[in-house]
Amino acid sequence: MDSKMISVRGVSKRFYTQSILNHVSFEVGRGESFVILGQSGVGKSV
Repeated sequence: MDSKMISVRGVSKRFYTQSILNHVSFEVGRGESFVILGQSGVGKSV
């Protein structure tokens, strides 16, 4: 049985000319926690 709950591969994001994410990949397994950290107003909830 596969224990991956979330699998993200090759995500990229730009705001105008600024590269925010560049080919980001990660997996979150069953029972694991995952946190996105950053300053206020930088788009973590977008």
